[in-house]
Amino acid sequence: MVWADLTFIVTALVYLIASVAFGAHLTAASRAQSSRFANAAPFLLGTGVLMHSSHILVASFALRVCPVEGVHFAMSVLAVGIAGVYLVVRTRFNLNALGAVVGPFALTFLLASRFAFSRVGETASPIHRALLPFHVAANVLGIALFTLAFAAAVAYLFQERQLKRKELGGLFRRLPPLDALDRAEHRLLLAGFPLLTLGILTGTIWARGVEVGDSASVARAIFGYASWALFATVLLVRAAMGWRGRRAAYGTIVGYGFTLAVILVYLLRPAMTHAALQPGDASQASAEVAQP
Repeated sequence: MVWADLTFIVTALVYLIASVAFGAHLTAASRAQSSRFANAAPFLLGTGVLMHSSHILVASFALRVCPVEGVHFAMSVLAVGIAGVYLVVRTRFNLNALGAVVGPFALTFLLASRFAFSRVGETASPIHRALLPFHVAANVLGIALFTLAFAAAVAYLFQERQLKRKELGGLFRRLPPLDALDRAEHRLLLAGFPLLTLGILTGTIWARGVEVGDSASVARAIFGYASWALFATVLLVRAAMGWRGRRAAYGTIVGYGFTLAVILVYLLRPAMTHAALQPGDASQASAEVAQP
C-alpha cells in the first residue's frame, strides 16, 4: 500500500495547488496575472485527475476491490468524476472560473474517502449484488454533474448581485455572463437527472435484496428522493413556465443540499461489527473496511 498512499498524498497536494491557482485567477490584481493562472489551473487539475486515477487503480489492485464497490472507493471516484466532467465541459460552457469551486470539492471528496465508514455484513442475492456497480456508477456521474450545476447556480447568484450593485470590476469580468451560467446550469441538470433516476431505481431494487432498515438507510432514502423531487420540479417548471434565473438557481442549490445530505449519511454512519458477518463475507468485509 506504499504506492497507494504516495499517490494519494501527491493527488491531494495537486488538487490543493490547482484550487489555489483557480482562486488566484479570480482575485489576481492584473489581467496578465489572471490569464497566467487561468492557463495553469486546468493543467494542474488535469494532472490531479491523472494522479488520482492512478491512485484508484493501485489501491483497487492492492485490495482486490472493484472501484465501484464500497463507500471508500465510491467517494474517491466521485472526486475524479467532478474534476473530470468539469475539464470536459468548461470550455464549451465558458466555465473556467468555476474551477475555484470544483477544485476544493474534488479535494474534499478525496480526503473524505479516507474517513468514510463502510457498511459490512449486508447480504444480497447475486442479481442484487450485480446492480450495485451500476447504482454507484450512475450516482457518481450524476453527482459530478450536479456539483457543476450547483457551482454554476452559486456563480449566477453572485454575478447577479455584483450586477445589481454595479460592481463591475475584475471579478465580475472573470465570471461567465448570466445567460451562460443559467444555460450551463440547466444543461448540467438535464444530463444528471436521468443518472440520478437510474441510481435511485437501482438503489431501491438493491436495498430490497439486503438486510437494511436502520435509521441511516431511511435517512438516505428520504434525502435521495427529496433531491430527485426538487431537481424534477426545477426542470419541469422551467420547461412548462419558463422558470429560470434566480429561482432556478435557488432550486438547484437546495436540491444539491439534499444530495450532500445523502453523502453525509454515508460518511457518518457507523460500520457494522465483524461479529455480524457471515463466514463467507469476511474477505469482502476486510477489503471494504480497508482505506484505499
